Amino acid sequence: MPVARWGWEWLRTNYASTRGWGRAVIVGAGIVGALMYLDTGLWFDVAYWVLARFAPDRVGRLARNGISIGVAVAVIVALASGEATATMQPKQSAAPIAAATATATQTLVAAKPAQTSAETSTTALSAAPSVALVAPTATPIPTPSPSPGPTPVDGDDETWPSAAPGTSFIPGPTGAPVPTGSVSAADRLPGEPDPTLTPGALNPGVTQSTIKSTICVSGWTATIRPPSEYTTDLKIEQMSEYDYTDTSTAAYEEDHLISLELGGSPTDPRNLWPEPYTASLADGRPTGAHIKDGFETKLKSEVCGGTISLVQAQVEIGDHWVHAFYGIAIAAPSATPMPVSATPTPTATTASVAPPPVPVASLSVQITSLPASINHGANATMVALTSPGATCSASVTYASGTVSTAAGLQTHPLADSAGSVSWTWKVGTSTKPGTSTATVTCMLGDGTASDTLDFQVT
Repeated sequence: MPVARWGWEWLRTNYASTRGWGRAVIVGAGIVGALMYLDTGLWFDVAYWVLARFAPDRVGRLARNGISIGVAVAVIVALASGEATATMQPKQSAAPIAAATATATQTLVAAKPAQTSAETSTTALSAAPSVALVAPTATPIPTPSPSPGPTPVDGDDETWPSAAPGTSFIPGPTGAPVPTGSVSAADRLPGEPDPTLTPGALNPGVTQSTIKSTICVSGWTATIRPPSEYTTDLKIEQMSEYDYTDTSTAAYEEDHLISLELGGSPTDPRNLWPEPYTASLADGRPTGAHIKDGFETKLKSEVCGGTISLVQAQVEIGDHWVHAFYGIAIAAPSATPMPVSATPTPTATTASVAPPPVPVASLSVQITSLPASINHGANATMVALTSPGATCSASVTYASGTVSTAAGLQTHPLADSAGSVSWTWKVGTSTKPGTSTATVTCMLGDGTASDTLDFQVT
């Protein structure tokens, strides 16, 4: 008699004849029995059904029970043998069993995940400038490698999925100092690091001549990214150094100042800092970590596309990346007094003093063209009118409060001779419907002006 039918009849009969807690005991026994049935009794019933279906005349009931028990035992032994050998050298199975159960057994054994050697990346992080940081040569393994994920970007360095370090991971200074030098900390804008604490450091293995084999290779940054344990501990330490009032680690991204995708040092503390997720200029333009992430990706595309040099991108993403992103000029440093000559000059001269900058009179901005309604996944174009030669930037805040990082909004065009500037960007398919706000800010000389306009995302 099939095990399932016998078990069901026993459960139904005893459940009907008991009351109260007795029924709970019967139900518990039924659950345990069902689990045991799936592991053992199922194979008896499969063999019993096959014999009853295809050989009812040649095999009697008693023989049918005996053969079914043998098949069930053989399958259970085969499964146990497969599990025991999964962590050792693979061996071929013993003699085949009945054709009706062979396919099921083979499927179940194949479904169990084999333990494979973890694919690791062993990148040498050396302090010597002559040592290049390149992806290691992977050791062949008999099992197939996992398929690569999406192209990594230098976003949240703490939560990167493949954060396991290589065997040669060495924490501490492993980068070359940034050669461009720092501008006065007095020019620091919200969202920019303290140059005395975070001057930046470069990866000596990434140069203009090696970008095609390093940063321009999809997934390369994952091979040199430090582990989350290292960056989290460093973030807590540096948050104290920065004297942040918000002491929640979730409010900051332990970010590479010179990003890995632009040749920054992976582990040098001079190149890592707790960057706030939320920051903005006085006029409301955002300068948080996600804005910098989008700027990094844009610069990497330009470097790998040959539009700008690696050094130029590293300068723009450095201590004063907000200035570069929004086209804000850095104030000129005060002049250093010239030493007095010991030899008197025959005639006195009058020092030449540069005239103060002339402010631009009545600088204004007006958004003259923007669709009133934009569909998901569609391209949108915005046109603004300002003074000729003004440097302008655009931002879009959607109904959800998210600031768009679309590539088309990351440009900082100069107004043409007619004072016209424009941007074209794509509205993402996952953008929340509702009222969104576009902002255009232009600067010329000492003048700054902005304009906003609402539109609908449908």
